[in-house]
Amino acid sequence: MNLARIVLAIGVTAAPTLLPAQMLDPALLQKQPTDAWPTYNGDYSGRRFSPLSQINQSNISNLKLAWSYKAKPGETPGSQVGGEGAAVKPGEGGGNPFGVSIKATPLMVNGVLYFTTPDNTWAVDARTGQEIWHYFWRTRGGIHIGNRGVGMYNNWLFFETPDNYLVSLDAKTGKERWHKEIADVKQEYFSTPAPIIVDNHVIVGTGGDSLDVPGFLESRDPETGDLQWKWWSEPMKKGDPGAESWPDEYSMRHGGGMTWIPGTYDPDL
Repeated sequence: MNLARIVLAIGVTAAPTLLPAQMLDPALLQKQPTDAWPTYNGDYSGRRFSPLSQINQSNISNLKLAWSYKAKPGETPGSQVGGEGAAVKPGEGGGNPFGVSIKATPLMVNGVLYFTTPDNTWAVDARTGQEIWHYFWRTRGGIHIGNRGVGMYNNWLFFETPDNYLVSLDAKTGKERWHKEIADVKQEYFSTPAPIIVDNHVIVGTGGDSLDVPGFLESRDPETGDLQWKWWSEPMKKGDPGAESWPDEYSMRHGGGMTWIPGTYDPDL
């Protein structure tokens, strides 16, 4: 979406009564999305499909603009500010030369939209378009090419920063709970994925255009941000699965394999 603008159109039915920033029912993550969009793909399947049918081919032409909201990235009056070091404006530090655009998939939980740009997270009333809160992360650098959104666990949000921190916010207030470094920006990692929540695991990955560092997935504790486990997307030493297809350990450790697309999850497997 260009010009950092998010637009909601409502044409057939009114939205349900607003219940701002309440807790996410984890059962929603295993159901096709109907009255919520609680994760990046809507549910774990990755199909990005809703069975709702009230808006269809016969009446879609009746949709009209209900409201528009223009997001203002950066530190603004009233925004919550986090991060470490000197501030880098979105788009700097090797970022997008065309400015900031919204590439996130908004979550919609209990009448509130949650969405991101690099270093920024917003909560907006889905019925009126009124901003509820804005959080700004003071970055140390990294590639500001985009951010795909937040993950949600109970009343907590999780998003990744271009300089490779996982940040947890209180969904009601936008206050930072904690932040944890998940990769070294000096190694040319940068982070764009939307975290995926599975049970009490916050699954995160990283981007990076360099082929000189290995990709990985990490699981973080939603309470503390502590590391639960780490999986490398390529073998790291002899004896690892698939190592026989690599010429040597040096090649294994410098082969890329970035995990920048939020994945799917099969509860049965």
